[in-house]
Amino acid sequence: MRPLRAACAAAVVVLGLVTGCAGGPRAAPAAGSSARTVTAAPSVAAAPSGSLSPTSPAAAPGSIFSRTFVNASLTFTGGRLYLTWQSSAQQYPPRMTLSRVDPAGGAIMASNMFSPGVVSDPVYAAGWLWVTDAPASVGDLLLLRLDPRTLMVTGEVSAGSLSRDSSLTPSGHIAFAGGSIWVDGAGQLVRVSPATVSAELTIPQPGANSAEIEASPDGGTLIVSESNSGNGAIQRRDPVTGALLASYPVLGVIAPLFGGVSGTGVWVRDPTGLLGYIERFQTATVTPQAATRVEGSNGIGANVWDGALWVSDEAAGPAQNYCADPATGHRLATLPLPDLAQDYLMTVHAGTIYYSVPASDGFAIRTVPVPAACE
Repeated sequence: MRPLRAACAAAVVVLGLVTGCAGGPRAAPAAGSSARTVTAAPSVAAAPSGSLSPTSPAAAPGSIFSRTFVNASLTFTGGRLYLTWQSSAQQYPPRMTLSRVDPAGGAIMASNMFSPGVVSDPVYAAGWLWVTDAPASVGDLLLLRLDPRTLMVTGEVSAGSLSRDSSLTPSGHIAFAGGSIWVDGAGQLVRVSPATVSAELTIPQPGANSAEIEASPDGGTLIVSESNSGNGAIQRRDPVTGALLASYPVLGVIAPLFGGVSGTGVWVRDPTGLLGYIERFQTATVTPQAATRVEGSNGIGANVWDGALWVSDEAAGPAQNYCADPATGHRLATLPLPDLAQDYLMTVHAGTIYYSVPASDGFAIRTVPVPAACE
């Protein structure tokens, strides 16, 4: 049995301190059986005075709108807002923190700091929050089950072995389909029981050096991509058995990335080198949908959030930063960000667009209302 992670995490909850450690046992511990030392999450710099947008919530002390962050991402999942961020731009491998955030005022309600490595954006499924963690000191890609409120780890399982001289992993995405958690582990697909946090099935991906995975909101459709040195495929697999049902060949520097299944299609982002494109694929046949392809830089993205498609390509201007019909890709309105030459779309939820702007020591998070045409 491999050694458990020794690094512990901070989980500061309003009106209390919850203790826990990201190196817990593979299965959930019994209630009250774990009490470990915690370390405080690192502080982050305050945003420069006067830099707040008038459309952003009031920046009370401790709010994410009064700070700057390094490599931050925002995720709405399970009805909650989560922030994943890096403690320092100078630290490598990075030390990541996951925080639960109050969407209204931006207050950080709980945080869990992980030991150096790469932590994925969270996914809520089967009553729990799930992340993958590639700690530099362990050599495994770990799937962690967390309490969605306190962010304490309640279960852990290895999803594949990583090279110890690799500080980043091209895998580590999560989907919930067929009643199970699916992970694109290092060169394999792994199906995990949400209840026991144990691997039930492993499907090899021979030669794959990057992968991605996505599921429909109802868990009935499982879409997978993989790539080996630029040659790859987009696949539909059985959500229970993982059996290959359909496949379509693609080219790109990494496996195509997914921006969400909507209706009978999935939006795909494919970086091909200096350039890239987005396109909608029919999930049944895994074939491109006519008249949905949009060319851009290798940073062009397409995400289905709050019932709309959000296309973004940083520094590309109004032409490639807009909301659209998720079924057709038909443009509805330009993103109302103050400066499309530098502002970066983070996420959209409940009529609010969250975006980041460069600051002296990182990026500040701001908000603007969703245009009426996008609702």
